[in-house]
Parts: sequence; C-alpha cells; structure tokens
Amino acid sequence: MTMKRWILGLASTLCLCTAFTQPPPITQPLLDAPWPTWGYDLRRSHHVPDVAGPNTPAVRWYRLGGAVEEPAMRTETALWVPQHPSTVGSRYTRYTFYNAVNGRVTGSFGPFWGVPSTPIFLNCAVYVVDSNGALVLPPIPWEALMLSGGQYECLLFSPSPVLGYPDVFWTIRGFPAYRTGFGAFTDGFYIFPVFADNFGNIIILFLAWYVEVNDDFEVQDVIADYGGLIFDQIPSASLSVVSVAGGRLLLGFHNGLVVAIDPSIPDYVWFTDVPTLSDDEVASDIVDRPIAITSDEQTAIVCASNSGRVYGVAMADGSRQWEYQAGRPVMAGPSIGPDPNNANEDTVYIIVRHSASQSAIHAIRASDGTPKWVRLLPNVSRCTPTIDENGVLYLGDERGFLYAFNPNNTVKWQTYLGAPIRIAPVLAEVDGDATLFVAASNRFLYAIVDQSALSPGVSTGGIVRTPGGSIGR
Repeated sequence: MTMKRWILGLASTLCLCTAFTQPPPITQPLLDAPWPTWGYDLRRSHHVPDVAGPNTPAVRWYRLGGAVEEPAMRTETALWVPQHPSTVGSRYTRYTFYNAVNGRVTGSFGPFWGVPSTPIFLNCAVYVVDSNGALVLPPIPWEALMLSGGQYECLLFSPSPVLGYPDVFWTIRGFPAYRTGFGAFTDGFYIFPVFADNFGNIIILFLAWYVEVNDDFEVQDVIADYGGLIFDQIPSASLSVVSVAGGRLLLGFHNGLVVAIDPSIPDYVWFTDVPTLSDDEVASDIVDRPIAITSDEQTAIVCASNSGRVYGVAMADGSRQWEYQAGRPVMAGPSIGPDPNNANEDTVYIIVRHSASQSAIHAIRASDGTPKWVRLLPNVSRCTPTIDENGVLYLGDERGFLYAFNPNNTVKWQTYLGAPIRIAPVLAEVDGDATLFVAASNRFLYAIVDQSALSPGVSTGGIVRTPGGSIGR
C-alpha cells in the first residue's frame, strides 16, 4: 500500500493568510438543504431529525422516469433525480430537475454514459479582496456541487459569484467513478469534496472563490481557486461512499479494509479490517455497504455484507466495540435513527436476506450491538430504510409495497406502488408538507404526502392511486 498522504498547501494564491485571520465563513460543508446528499447527511444516517412522515399516504404527484439512485434536494422546491430517460432502449442517463411541489420538470443535465449518482450540494466561500489580497468584506457562503458524469467522469460545479465570469465546471476524467458517492469536509475557509474511485484512489478536491475589487468596489477579476490530488491509492476496488463525522473521513473497501483519515493533517489515523473485527476466524469479507455513524459521532457502523456481520467501531481508534451476527447477507442499510420508546437511543436498522423469497429488518442497539427486534418482510427488499423524526421507518420491497414501520416493530401503514422499490425514499418538508419521494423500478417517481395535505375535496380514502388506474392499499 502506498502512503503518499499529500499535504494540501493551498494558502498561496492571493495572500490567503490575510483571509485566514478572519472568522471562518463555512461552519459545515453541506448546503443547508432538505436532503443535500445521499443518506441525508455526511453520517449516512438516512435520518431526518425535523420532519414527521405522512400518517395516511396519498400521492400528490407522479412522473415517468423513476430514479436510478437517491434524489437530492438543492432547495426546498428543487429536486434533482438521477434517471434513465423514458425512451425505451436508451442506455444514456441524466439528472432531471423537478419542482418538488407540483412535479413539473424544470430542466435536466446530461446525457451521460454510465450511471449518474446522487449529487452532493456543498457550501464554499467567496472572498472579496483588494489588489493586495486583503479582505474588504466578510466572506460569503456560496454554492457548489459534485456529481458523477457517468462511468469515467466526476464533475465539480460552482456558478461564478459575478455574472459574466466563467463558472467552475471541472470534469475529472480517467478515474472510474461508476455509481460514485461523495463526501466533503471543510477547514472553515475551503471546501474539500472527497471521493474514491474503482482503483482505490482516494481523491481530495478543493475550492474557494476570490473577487478582486478596486477602491470603488468595482469588480476587477473573479478567480476560482480549485484543484485536486490523489491522497493515496489502496490497491482494491473502493466502496465509493465517503462518510464524514467527528473529525474523520471513513472509507470501506471491497477487500474488507476500513480506513480513517484525519483531514486536518491530512493523514491516516487508523486501519482495521473484517478479520480483525471478528469474534472468530473470518478469512475475508467485503465492506460494500456505506459506513453510517451514530449521532454522537463516536461509533461507526460497519457491515461485512456476505457474512451478515455488523460491527460497532470506535471512531477514535478503530477498535471494535461490538459485533452483531445477522446470520445472512446484509442487503441494505445501515440506517440510524432514534427510538422514542427508549429515551431516543440510536438504533441501527439493516435489511437482511432471510430466504430466497423474503428479507427481514433487524433492529440493533447502537450503543452495545444487542438485538432489539427482527421483523420478517413478506417479500425480498433491497431498500435502505429512511427514518423520520419520530423514528418511523420507510422502505419498499421487490413486489412494489411501500411500508411505514414504527420503532416498536408495529406496522404504521403499507401501500402498493406496482413495481419494485429499491431506492431509499427521500423525506423532506416541501411547501410546508412532509413529502416522501419514492422511485418504483425506474418507471415512476412519486411524491407522497399525508391525505390532509391534498386540496379540499380530493380524497384517496387512505389508499395510493397508481398510474394506469390501479389502486394500492
């Protein structure tokens, strides 16, 4: 394994040491949006802490196209959806933009060859400086995003803060980024997007904007300071989701390796792998599920998918805190949400293959790995649960059923959408209403709200009406 561990020497472009004497403009790397990245947050929790899902599901709108990965939200009303086009036989894909309130298409980006991933919407900073590089205004938060342009591209985009100057539209080619997911961290002044490619390259980018003005505050120049480097290469196909919390970057790899990086150095702080974490001899296993992190940012949840083992790993030093053995492969999750019946303790949820025709939800206490309950599902599911503020789980299955389960293992409701649901539902407040965005087998994308949110006189009687006139209970 190589150990390049490049130091990010960035404070050189415009006398940045002057800017760094000011208070940091960026307190957290994600844009303040309802669902700015895959898994809702950089902990990959799939838990929305301030939205309660619908009690009686009803469809506000639906559109053709579905989703090939989780949508993300740029604002409360702007939904970005990675999609295959509706044209039969087309292998190209694109991002389609929807008005989240009414489902109208507002634009698209693409086409791309390959599978676009869930984008990540980020904060970056704009520094307004004089000709000597000294700040003349407090730094301004600004928008950036990362997305996959397909199998061999990753894109970093940020619009120019001044019209008439070039945007940042940087295509990073040559690194296989198929179904890539992204993470990010910040030092308070720069934003650092991170991803890992299929050759084990760990890639760290950087971005900030500088607007030079004269004494009359007339714009003289606009400069984007951006670039990137390969932090290191681990010779194994990388799991391309980066988890970030507690001052750590966590990456899992297909050879069972888990690494933690301290981005403030940057350098590795610990390594571990599946055999090291196991109670008994496990020769090898893959870590191909995202690493979720508990709400106190002290424990990483690592899944050894094939053997059905789940580990609580200390964020500080990589030591094993506990092991849970599900007995069968982990197919989806982990998700982490509160259990209001038990002092809102963090609970880990995984979807496990129970048999060839059924899956099961396993609920695990995050503090010590003890089992809380197991619920057998009627069908196979590959859908990561999304969790609302009350700890209610929302997930779908391969037969097209959408479920809401209470954290005490009771059914809140279920309904039928007519096609497999494999993408985790996205939950957000849209125009004052809690809304679940659910993709059914790339055929339709649904916006599901509570019956009470529909216009007066519109009633579904507690059922979801699906395209073609069919009705799901």
